Amino acid sequence: MSNLFIPSFTGPIARSTLAGPSRLPHRCFSSIPRRQVLGRITPKRIAVPRSAIENGQYAAPAGYTNSSLPRRSIWRPIVFCGLLGGGGYAAAALYTNNDTQKWGDKLGGSSWWRKGQSQPSDREIHRAKQLEGARVAQKTLNNLPNTLSFLPNFLLIPVLRTYVMASEFYLNTPSAQLAPMGLIFVMGNVFVWWKLRRLEPFMRKWWLHRPIVFGTKRDEWRNCVTMFTSVLSHQSLPHLAFNSLALFSFGSAAYSYISSSPSFPALSSSTHTPHFLAFLLTAGLFSSLGSHLWTNIFRYPALMKALTHPARISSPQALMSHQGILPSLGASGAIYAALALTACAYPDSSVGIIFVPFVSVPIGMGVAGMVTLDLIGLIRGWRLFDHVAHLSGALFGFVYYRVGREVWQWTREKFGAEHKGSGLF
Repeated sequence: MSNLFIPSFTGPIARSTLAGPSRLPHRCFSSIPRRQVLGRITPKRIAVPRSAIENGQYAAPAGYTNSSLPRRSIWRPIVFCGLLGGGGYAAAALYTNNDTQKWGDKLGGSSWWRKGQSQPSDREIHRAKQLEGARVAQKTLNNLPNTLSFLPNFLLIPVLRTYVMASEFYLNTPSAQLAPMGLIFVMGNVFVWWKLRRLEPFMRKWWLHRPIVFGTKRDEWRNCVTMFTSVLSHQSLPHLAFNSLALFSFGSAAYSYISSSPSFPALSSSTHTPHFLAFLLTAGLFSSLGSHLWTNIFRYPALMKALTHPARISSPQALMSHQGILPSLGASGAIYAALALTACAYPDSSVGIIFVPFVSVPIGMGVAGMVTLDLIGLIRGWRLFDHVAHLSGALFGFVYYRVGREVWQWTREKFGAEHKGSGLF
């Protein structure tokens, strides 16, 4: 792994925040005009009048039943991410153990002729799965002409050829590439859903995370779901394209690293894809949670303080705080984790910038530059990207490099995984 390519140091891995009246659904709780232009500044509506903050409540408009100010959401998101992340991690480990045991039994695990080796090697299992996949694909191909007999030959032949090419690609492509490609396919479908006008209300409700909750405790729990779904969500094509390219590059490298064992003897593994998906799941949830908590602990109180200013409509501080609670979406937090893990695991690698392909820099320098830009953006109050999610993802990647594989092996051992032997090869 001598060269890893990323589109740029600021654009490719970006969990973006959505702004503008055409993208952000506003809530109005006062008679303040929708827009007031102050020079070059165009402030958006401030949701709460000053009297409401001073008295602790406000008079809600018709149709809005909850009469309390939006409260900080802290403990429920922590519980949700802990349960989903931990549960998903445990489920992935359990699936890996069951699948490995199934293939070990098929290949004669614990048989006398293995001379004391309890389990077949990973290489044996991989070859057996590849042969089984080829057998199933061939059987399906033989049955397709009868199944699709209603098609004329000029359509049937291209369908059969497409199936053969897709099957060969699936069987011959390494899992380190197939797993990121599967996630990219899912993100592409979510992107298409964003473009369907009928689905827009559904997408805004369930695939866009808002850190500030207006409503009841039930609404707060429901809002926690978007901490996961927003990771797979991209509303613009450049955002999706850059993140997909970065995920394919660094995701493949991270997959290769977590596929190796941290100790000897190693555990038998029929597949490493569940471990990779569990890593990205926990990384995405951690980055979403970090951004959510930062907004609720720091940005939201700053907004409430700014709104009490007599000139709150023209206050730049109020505008900055209001911009800080915009909804966000994107897989950049999880990708940052894969990038940081790759930088730690393969420090001698280099990265190239897509717009300047003939220039490459050491991966450590590239990661340091990206983290520095996010720190500057966080300090300066830049709102184009979710810098806290980026930094949280990078932190998760560094920590996972130190203890991640050991935690995965410990989890599998708790579910009864067995150490592998040398096998036949």
